[in-house]
Amino acid sequence: MSRKTRFATRLTMVFLLVSSLLLIKLPAVTNLYMNSLIREINKRGLVWYHSLGMNALAGERFIVFHRDGQQREAEMILDAAEGFYPALAESFGLDIHGSIPVLLYNDRESLNRSFGWPADANTMGVYWAGSIRVLAPYTWIDPGEEQDPYRAFADLGPMAHEITHLFVDHLTRGNCPRWFNEGVAQYQEYLLTGFQFGEARFFPLDRAYSFAELASFDSLEDQHLAYHQSFSILVYLVETHGWDAVVQMLEAFGRGEGLGEALERVLDIDLNTMDGEWKAWASYG
Repeated sequence: MSRKTRFATRLTMVFLLVSSLLLIKLPAVTNLYMNSLIREINKRGLVWYHSLGMNALAGERFIVFHRDGQQREAEMILDAAEGFYPALAESFGLDIHGSIPVLLYNDRESLNRSFGWPADANTMGVYWAGSIRVLAPYTWIDPGEEQDPYRAFADLGPMAHEITHLFVDHLTRGNCPRWFNEGVAQYQEYLLTGFQFGEARFFPLDRAYSFAELASFDSLEDQHLAYHQSFSILVYLVETHGWDAVVQMLEAFGRGEGLGEALERVLDIDLNTMDGEWKAWASYG
């Protein structure tokens, strides 16, 4: 690892630590504004820092930082990002100002290392604090195959999913249950690319996690099941209450409300009622 890369990794880890300490010590409502501030500082800092030593490919909304020899991969990433943005902006009723930095990583190990994750973590892309980090497309797309690599990356890559997290972060100011956030990202990814972890109405209800368990989403043993469940619940919400209701819940999170409060305000139901309605809906699959 180069000295520059080591410095960037350490800078990220220090920023994560300081951000966490700030947010832990501040009142909940203040945290919402601090999250927005930290996001903007991180975004602008990354653009400034990586502009000093990396190649930059800029579009209307995104700027992809890459190394020599990765121009075509950067073009694939930028093409997908700019292509997905208009539909997502319309869905969320939000336009994000300023260049959104996207960092291209040569391999999964270096991408995971930037967050202190295990080297073998199955990661293709990560959204964090206003920026997106992406695994180089040619690590998993064979340029020699008879396919359009641009289309393959758009359909199978992480951009639709991670850009959705960007919109959710802006709407909620970081105050969103992880399972709900992932459900929203999967739902939009499904609309844009057709990808899904499992069909929403064919969820194994006998293995469903409780909402108390879903609150610890990242530590659940069966991550595939957890993602499938979050997707199923979001599709149920959209089909029974409409997409606008989901956006209103995200906006309620952005005002500092919790899941129970948002459900009561927007849908006029409590968590137990939603759980029963979702299971009844899924049982007809």
